[in-house]
Amino acid sequence: MLFNVWNQDNILVKVINIIAKDHNRWITIAKSFGLKDDAEDLVQDMYIKINQWKGKYDKTLMFNDKEVNQYFVFKVLRNLFLDKVKKQKKIIKLSDTFYEPSISAMSMEYQERLDFVKSEIDTWSLYHKKIYELVFLEGKSIQWLSDKTGIEYHTVRRAVQKIKKNINLKLKQK
Repeated sequence: MLFNVWNQDNILVKVINIIAKDHNRWITIAKSFGLKDDAEDLVQDMYIKINQWKGKYDKTLMFNDKEVNQYFVFKVLRNLFLDKVKKQKKIIKLSDTFYEPSISAMSMEYQERLDFVKSEIDTWSLYHKKIYELVFLEGKSIQWLSDKTGIEYHTVRRAVQKIKKNINLKLKQK
């Protein structure tokens, strides 16, 4: 069993045993990612990962001799889950969907949304129009725009975020 792994100082065993006391909590967290039967496997992978560190992150993993940094364990579980998801190849066949829009229907919907966005942009100030044009249409970076115009980087960044938020909000309302 994994908990019988010993190192020179017996520290590793102690850390894993302390973490394992909250085993049900780790299972619950793994299930919150959408796992069902694989939740136990993910938690076991977390124990193995911690074991492979050989005490390297013990000070981050433990607040003191008895308290586990639960957020750090959560991050380990989440990263293991995300790695697992990345490895899986998702294949969706068009024949499995019950509605297959034609290319003309998709291009029509795209054109409608594009026209809607263009009409929304026409209501903006010249400042926001120019930022939209340079950043979104021409692909210029926020840093480049800040350097060329002398406008503070964070001011331009906030304007870009506001533009994204406004466009997304208007498209959702449509």
